[in-house]
Amino acid sequence: MIRDMELAVARRETISTQAKGQAKTDKTSLTRTDFHHQQTELRRKIRDIHKATEECTKAILELEETQKHVSSSLSEKQEQLSVMQSSTDELEADLDRLLALKQQNLSELVALQTRVKHLQAVKDGRYVFLFRSKQSLLHEHRRLDSRLAVVSTILDQVKNEHPEFQVALLKVSQTVASKLRPPESP
Repeated sequence: MIRDMELAVARRETISTQAKGQAKTDKTSLTRTDFHHQQTELRRKIRDIHKATEECTKAILELEETQKHVSSSLSEKQEQLSVMQSSTDELEADLDRLLALKQQNLSELVALQTRVKHLQAVKDGRYVFLFRSKQSLLHEHRRLDSRLAVVSTILDQVKNEHPEFQVALLKVSQTVASKLRPPESP
């Protein structure tokens, strides 16, 4: 019985050893297969990553090319805008000048129409003298001469206080001075 027990124990150890060996063999076989599958999977992933990298590189190149085109287009548009802005500034200056000329012409037209109206009244004999007597006419001349003298004094004072305006006021001063001269008797 002891022998049977020893044989049973030895058999059990043999079975255990065989199972361990089989497990090691199975484990090595599974590990190689797993390794092979993992290697295949990693190669596939590397290929996919290379494809994705190439696609990203192509997309980046396309986007850079698009950026270059958009940048050049933008610079062209900015140049066009600059040219148009300068043209607009010139046209606005011309418009302002023409509006000032129009206003001046309109004022001259009104003055000329008034003058034509008065001359027509003289021609038709409908003109009424503002001063019916020589005395009222002389009185009005004196009043205007005194006003011109005051204006001349003011102009002289401005020219003395502000010499930078002498050139601008020269023509006005000359006109006022010519009107202040006493009328020459015939």
